[in-house]
Amino acid sequence: MKKNNLLMLLVLCLVLSLAACTDKNNAVDSNVEDVELEGDTEKGQNTVEEVEPKNIIAGTLMSAELLDLFDINPVGTLTTEKSLPERYNDITKIGSPMKPDLEIVASLEPELYITDANLKESLEEIFKSTDFEMMFLNNNSYEDIFTNIESLGEYLNKTDKSNEIIFEMRNKEKEIINSISGKESPNVLIIFGTPESFMIATSNSYTGNLVEKLGGVNVASDLAKGSPTPYLPFSLETIADLNPDVILRLTHVSPELSKKAFDEEFSKGFWSNIDAVKNERVYDLDPNYFGVTANLRVMKALEELAEILYN
Repeated sequence: MKKNNLLMLLVLCLVLSLAACTDKNNAVDSNVEDVELEGDTEKGQNTVEEVEPKNIIAGTLMSAELLDLFDINPVGTLTTEKSLPERYNDITKIGSPMKPDLEIVASLEPELYITDANLKESLEEIFKSTDFEMMFLNNNSYEDIFTNIESLGEYLNKTDKSNEIIFEMRNKEKEIINSISGKESPNVLIIFGTPESFMIATSNSYTGNLVEKLGGVNVASDLAKGSPTPYLPFSLETIADLNPDVILRLTHVSPELSKKAFDEEFSKGFWSNIDAVKNERVYDLDPNYFGVTANLRVMKALEELAEILYN
């Protein structure tokens, strides 16, 4: 009997020791937990059903617009010259998406910080000493928009709302696609311009992705040679060889100055030999709908682009 009691005591001590080790290991895990909306899960992640945070910061325009869709009022939003949802006008601003003010962020005591996946490495370094979760959205393609809506709806326990939003968007998508059914696909060149430089947008860019969604042929597709890069440098000789039916001019930084730079470039005699210029099929895309990353004005963008390509 004494031997049995001794054995039971040893087993109990072992169990308590293991439990203590487990608690210790958990305590040294990184304070910043990542919630990925797609792809493999990482150490320390929560599943989308586990948490419904009360204090959320929208670190990007896309995340602010997504929260607005779900009638969520964040405690902080990015600082931007672009239009945020009107009801967010008086909400605390935390700084730019790439360089948020850590002191302001900490003062808001967020439970969740939503931002762009392209900023993950730099922001995890900035927030390494904080204790809130981070959600990284992929905003590089048309389909990423639907994935973000669906996954955020699951995370917020608002799947009925996300299903309703996606249903309406897919119906609009079907209507636009049907309107161009049977029409000849144009050869399209997308030029991304800033006041200082120009680049070609490949099919891996958001706007390039929209062109393909509408059946257009991005003449720069072969230039990428399997690379995932969204933008490439180009030469005038390359443009001459591609000779597109349609040229789309895309701006991001200082749209008015970028358009002026475009106009100066296209005033050169070279461009008069390109079919798109000859036939007056050069278009400046509205930066409110077309950007370097995806946004929730996508149906308006798709509708406008269909009109441009198939008018």
